[in-house]
Amino acid sequence: MLVAGPWTETAAPGSGTDQSYWPPGSRSADDDGRVGRYAEALAFYHGDQWPDRARRGESRLVLNYARALIRKTASYVFPGAVSFAAMSPGDEVDARDAGNHAERLLAILATDLDLARLDLALAVDASVLGDAAIKVTWNGKRGRPHVAAVDPGSLVARWAADDPRSLESMTHVYGLTGVQVRDLFPTLGQGGLLAERVYPIVEQWSDERWSLSIAGQLVQDIANPYGWIPYVVAANNPRPFSFWGQSDLTDLVDVCREINQRMTVLARILELSGAPIAVLENVSGSDGISVGPGAKWELPEGARAYLLDLLQGGSSQIHLSYIDQLFRVLHDLSETPRTAFGDSGRDLSGTALEVEIQPLVQKVERMRRMWDSVFARRNAMVLDLLERFGGHDLRGVRQTSTIWPSILPSDRDGSVRNAVSLVESGIQSRRSAIVALGSNDPDAELALIRDERDLASASDDFRPAGLTGAT
Repeated sequence: MLVAGPWTETAAPGSGTDQSYWPPGSRSADDDGRVGRYAEALAFYHGDQWPDRARRGESRLVLNYARALIRKTASYVFPGAVSFAAMSPGDEVDARDAGNHAERLLAILATDLDLARLDLALAVDASVLGDAAIKVTWNGKRGRPHVAAVDPGSLVARWAADDPRSLESMTHVYGLTGVQVRDLFPTLGQGGLLAERVYPIVEQWSDERWSLSIAGQLVQDIANPYGWIPYVVAANNPRPFSFWGQSDLTDLVDVCREINQRMTVLARILELSGAPIAVLENVSGSDGISVGPGAKWELPEGARAYLLDLLQGGSSQIHLSYIDQLFRVLHDLSETPRTAFGDSGRDLSGTALEVEIQPLVQKVERMRRMWDSVFARRNAMVLDLLERFGGHDLRGVRQTSTIWPSILPSDRDGSVRNAVSLVESGIQSRRSAIVALGSNDPDAELALIRDERDLASASDDFRPAGLTGAT
């Protein structure tokens, strides 16, 4: 039961990075450094890319290629919604039916929770920050699982000493108003909470326990109702001995800053060339001399006047050549060839274009391996909640595999040809082929195929003999 005070007002909901929120000893220096890197990477992604402040009256260009490259890569990783195939624990008919039921439930939940858009946003976050996080819980009001994005800066993880992938505990710190606390935790008492005041919330999870504190006051400490920690962290390119990932911006910071600086210099040269500088030699003063159309100057003997050409000698071409080299470095480091933006700069055949874009394809495949593990863990949590709290008989189905959309348009054509060849040669069943091509309900597709065949057969039976097979 909540009691009045000693409540403390906090800065804003969700600002779990505030040190005053955290229980003593729960956050280490490594966590502080990680959260600091998140802030720097996010600021760079949003355009804060100059290392120092601009002087008064100084104009600076920010060509935010970092954001364009991150979004482009995420779009290739998730060109469409993913689907899932459930792996049944046995070959019995009941086990296969349970697997089919699990696949349909996952497809329905993905639509209801708009998981396709959430996954795309998480892919951007993981590339920018190095980490993205989601929380999977049971929504009692709506009677379904709830999947929500979580700021990784508000999390502190502890894992097994010999395996960073073995999560042992998670601390989640964030802020909620009094109204939000009552809405999320309706079983708690209502006393002492001011509706509009923001309170620090601390959740601590392990496989065995779940505790909840509000403004430093422990209000709940019970056995974990799920039996597992309801967080999944998508770590981008983690080192083998690290739980957290690395930002894709790390290698792009210097080259992006150099591009901004060189383009700014070139812009200033062009600006000055558009308003040329008049140079006077052997003149003691410039009184009475004005620059403009039709202006006449009277110069003393031996004096000379001319306009300063900042572009003479091909100086602008030197800048442009250097900028071209910077862009080449940028595309190499980001593993995103210019072809990915729809411009190869020359006429190439379809095969040559695929070879040129191969670095991006390899990068996407590498990133998808990380998301395979994230989706496997998330789906296992969702299916467990549906069976334990939603009343669905899934016969223990928990394992799923991800069916990814094709990276390139030609990949889809190749997948279809391979599926047809495998089915005709008897190596693969029609159902497996339909699943591999991304269907959420292969049994329904097979039923439609049978119905169409039966209808076509019935039409042939009623057709006059002389017209059988005619079109």
